[in-house]
Amino acid sequence: MILLDIFSYLGRMHPLVVHLPIGFLVLAAVFDLLTYKSNYAFLKPTVPLILLLGGFSATIACVMGWFLSQTGDYDYLILRNHKYTGISVAVISFIFYGLKSTFSQAIFQLSDKTFSGLLLAQMCLLSYAGHQGGNLTHGADYLSLSQITQKEKVQVSSLSQAKVFEDLVLPVLENKCQQCHQNGKKKGDLLLVNYQDLLKGGKNGPAIVLGSSAKSELFRRVTLPADHKEFMPTDGKPALTPEEIAVLKWWLDEGKGAENIGFTAVPHHEKMMAVASNMLGIAATTLPQESTIIQAIINPNIPKQVDEKALQNAIAGGFNIRLMNHNPVMLDVSFIDKKATPNLALLVPLAKNIVWLNLNQLNLSNNVGSSIALMSNLEKLRLEKNNISDGIASDLIGLQHLNSLNLNETQVSNVTVTELKKLKSLQHLYVWRTKVLETQPNDTNAHVLKIISK
Repeated sequence: MILLDIFSYLGRMHPLVVHLPIGFLVLAAVFDLLTYKSNYAFLKPTVPLILLLGGFSATIACVMGWFLSQTGDYDYLILRNHKYTGISVAVISFIFYGLKSTFSQAIFQLSDKTFSGLLLAQMCLLSYAGHQGGNLTHGADYLSLSQITQKEKVQVSSLSQAKVFEDLVLPVLENKCQQCHQNGKKKGDLLLVNYQDLLKGGKNGPAIVLGSSAKSELFRRVTLPADHKEFMPTDGKPALTPEEIAVLKWWLDEGKGAENIGFTAVPHHEKMMAVASNMLGIAATTLPQESTIIQAIINPNIPKQVDEKALQNAIAGGFNIRLMNHNPVMLDVSFIDKKATPNLALLVPLAKNIVWLNLNQLNLSNNVGSSIALMSNLEKLRLEKNNISDGIASDLIGLQHLNSLNLNETQVSNVTVTELKKLKSLQHLYVWRTKVLETQPNDTNAHVLKIISK
């Protein structure tokens, strides 16, 4: 598993490393052309050396590119073209170096103009390989003629002109989803380029179910805990904001997921006026008594400001803090150094701003419960691989917004599960490799609690 992770990491370095051979080979071509002027004749001996460096760096880029190709569902034809042209560029670089070697020169003489022509031909091949790589990363139509000929979309100036899918939902998909779900790269065999793609879906069926966000696979994925293996977007890409999730839910439930429905045609559209206006960058026309859906998603008790000095002190104390939202200020806090003991007192001034907290594998005991209990707005908590036992439940039961709790590989038992069932907000409880019996039933009373013990 560790070896696979190393290969995956090396593969992700391909987009960085691939620019090195490009630089070397372009430099070789430029130097070669400059040698036709007597003032730059001294550059001629450097061209073979630069080609050799280009060949070696291109080989490394090819290896890393192969690692990367194993981690994603890329378009077969585009990937094949990119792979073989990239390999060809590396091989040709070594051949050109050989043609300029003393051994080759002794056998036959290649005219300077012929060699220059071959270098320019290699530049064409290099450009094609780069273009195919761009198609894999940005989509097959990234540099197509359609990008030049398509008309710029007219910005709506009022909510009455806005189409829910076209103006609110689709831009979210473009910014947060299409990098992995577009022509050229279709993770899970899923495209998210247009409305028809949502209906068609991928390996797991349709991405949306008209009229039900609860049954829509796309909505389920983007609202999972960030550490869940099925959470989208993956690989650390920016997650959907609470506002974007609210719009998606509202469109699926109230707008029935219709493609061409206008904003004002959706029932109860007044509830979303502030959110939609903010996303479209137009003046909001809200009523004083409005209660938006977003207010139901964002806890109104989260402070709109944060103690900057306390924030800096916590970071200096070894905490990694990510800003999830500006207004209100929502924080994602973790402690990375597994050999150190976190000073949770540093988080007390930030307690009400902390929404996600990761304290896994830190050899902590139930004593941390009193500090965590102060984080009244906590939604996701990771305490796995610690010396946590049943006593922790009494401190967690007051976290009325907690919806995901990871207690994997701790000492908790069914006693803790029974206590936590009283927490109505809790939706996911992870108790793998604990003392919790596998026969522990899921809660079927006031709310649905999914207990994951395998």
